[in-house]
Amino acid sequence: MIETLTKLLQLQQLDTELNVLENKSKDMPRRIEGIRLVLDSKKAEQQTLHQNLIEYKKKYKLLEVDLIEAEEKIGHYSTQLYMAKNNEQYKAFLKEIDAQKKVKSTIEDNIIETLENIEISEKETKHLESEHGEIEKETKDKIIILKKEEDNIHLAMKERYTTRGKICEELGKDTLAIYERIRKNKVGIAVVTVEGERCGGCLNPLPPQKVLEIKKKDRIHFCEYCGRITVASDNLKPN
Repeated sequence: MIETLTKLLQLQQLDTELNVLENKSKDMPRRIEGIRLVLDSKKAEQQTLHQNLIEYKKKYKLLEVDLIEAEEKIGHYSTQLYMAKNNEQYKAFLKEIDAQKKVKSTIEDNIIETLENIEISEKETKHLESEHGEIEKETKDKIIILKKEEDNIHLAMKERYTTRGKICEELGKDTLAIYERIRKNKVGIAVVTVEGERCGGCLNPLPPQKVLEIKKKDRIHFCEYCGRITVASDNLKPN
C-alpha cells in the first residue's frame, strides 16, 4: 500500500505541474499577441505621422498658391490705383489693397505655422522610424524567446503525460477512478499530505487516532471534512 500512496502523491504532483504548464501554454498566445500589439501601435502611430506630413505639405502648396494670388491682386489694385479717375475709385482701390494685404499676412502666418508643423512631423517621423526599427527587432527577439519557452512547456508536458500514463497503469482502474473523482470535485487537488495533525487540503484538524492510522500506510484514508486522500509525507518509503 505504501507504493500505492507514493504513486498517488506522485500523480497529484504531476497533475499540479501539468495544470501550471497548461495554463502557461494557454496564456502564451496572449503574451505573444501583447508584444505584437506594441509593434502595431507604433506602426499605426508612424502611419498617422506620415499621413499628417503629407497633409501639411499639401496645405503648404495650397497656401503658396493663395499667397501668389493675394500678391497678384495687390499688384493689380496697386496698378489700378494710379489709374483712378476720381477720389471714390482711389479710395476703393486702397480698400482692396488693404484687404488683400491682410489676406496675405494671414496666409504668411499659416505658411510659417505649416512649415513648423512639417519640420516637427519630419523629425518625429524620422525618430519614430528609428524607434520602430528597434522595437521591431526587440519584438522578434521576444517572440523567439517565447516560442522557445512554449516549445519547452510542450516538451515538459509531454514528459509528464508519459510519466502520468505509467503511474495510472500501475495504480489500477479502481484506485485511479477514486483519484479522478475527487480531483474533479476538489479543484484539481485529490491527494494531500498531513501537516502536523491537520489536513493539507482544508487545514481542518484531524483526530490523533486518525493521524496514527494514516501513518500506518496500510490503506487509503480520506479526510472526513473535505474528502481528499490523506497521506503522511514523512512515511512514504517502504520499510
